[in-house]
Amino acid sequence: MSMSLLDQFLAEERIPYVCGLLDSAIEAVKTGTAPAKNRFEFNRFEVTIDAEKNEVVLEDVLDATDAGTQTVALQELEKGLRRLEEAQ
Repeated sequence: MSMSLLDQFLAEERIPYVCGLLDSAIEAVKTGTAPAKNRFEFNRFEVTIDAEKNEVVLEDVLDATDAGTQTVALQELEKGLRRLEEAQ
């Protein structure tokens, strides 16, 4: 079974800087101090946080097919980031 894009993103970008950046962006969305959409570009992935839809779009820049995009609930990304922080 192949890993989801979220799992791949979390496995490859598991550095404190990325986790801190996304945690801060999610907190800003929750408090209303961030724009409705925030887009981040990392090594292989682009991550768009959409506060209005309460979702995150992950895009694998190396995969232009439909398999290279995954939309997840904002809470899923939060849980994944917490798992990484706890593991470090």
